[in-house]
Amino acid sequence: MQKLIRLLIIDDDKSLLLGLSEALKREGKYQITTADNGEKGIQLAKETLPQLIICDLMMPPPNGLAVLQTLSTDINTTLIPFIFLTARTDETDKIKGINLGADDYITKPFSKDELIARIHAILRRKGITEAHEHLKNEDEINLLSAKIQDLIQNFSTDQNGLAEGMAQMLALRDNETEAHARRVVELSDKLSNELGLDENTRQHIHLGALLHDIGKVGIPDSILLKPGALTDEERKIMMTHPSIGKRILQPLGLPPTVIDLVHHHHERCDGNGYPDRLTCKKIPLAARLFAIVDVWDALTTDRPYRLAWSQEKTINYIKEQAGKHFDPIIVEKFLIVIQRENKGR
Repeated sequence: MQKLIRLLIIDDDKSLLLGLSEALKREGKYQITTADNGEKGIQLAKETLPQLIICDLMMPPPNGLAVLQTLSTDINTTLIPFIFLTARTDETDKIKGINLGADDYITKPFSKDELIARIHAILRRKGITEAHEHLKNEDEINLLSAKIQDLIQNFSTDQNGLAEGMAQMLALRDNETEAHARRVVELSDKLSNELGLDENTRQHIHLGALLHDIGKVGIPDSILLKPGALTDEERKIMMTHPSIGKRILQPLGLPPTVIDLVHHHHERCDGNGYPDRLTCKKIPLAARLFAIVDVWDALTTDRPYRLAWSQEKTINYIKEQAGKHFDPIIVEKFLIVIQRENKGR
């Protein structure tokens, strides 16, 4: 079944709003949400995140220009295509709208066929842009795979050199990814030692920790670098990065422990993680170990959308998640590591 395209129509003329809504619904392609004033339209745009907005220009305040201006300053709504409906042909209004980011103008009265053609044209352009971005990311994935292969060949007997080369490569997307990787590598090493793992396994976890987010090279910049919270649709795309990471690394002959950590570090003991919804004992040990380290670093570090948690708050959260998100045995060992770290300061 084809997924319906989400449209938001904003107009203070309730008869036009009803007629346009019903006409578009009969097409069988659209899911329609309506608002009879600008304030309600802004609220619904932020709540429903439509794929396209159709908005009357001349409304009681906030008018169409004010609606567009408000939505264009919100990171979650700024990229939504926007069509103005207007009974005026004032070039000044049109230029203002274009400068604010309007994609099209339709002058009243208009035919349903004209409106549908304009909707299709805008959504087609948006689809082409997104497809181009996808191809660009595919090129980045292929380029990254080739660079990793070169590093493996050049540092085949030098694990430290290989790890350092990988860390520098992570800076291709953003410096926070590299900084986060270095922090979690150090903490993963200490937790591996506390668990008494053998030297080979520790080295493989070290490399996996360094590469755990390598799959983010395949995530569009608009999502990866977004300063605010992700929408449900964006979150689904972000959740593909472990599988992309596996795809990048699997052909390179890396140890299974490295691949397992990269692919499964977002699994949860209660089976509510991703990508495979594995339960605790089915999650590879390296991924179970790293899951705690990854969450610890994420919570104790400032993010664009929130300040870092205190250690006390984070410790309480880790304890509360034992048996839910995290392996209880590894939680005990991890807390010993954190306690030892704090004593050494």
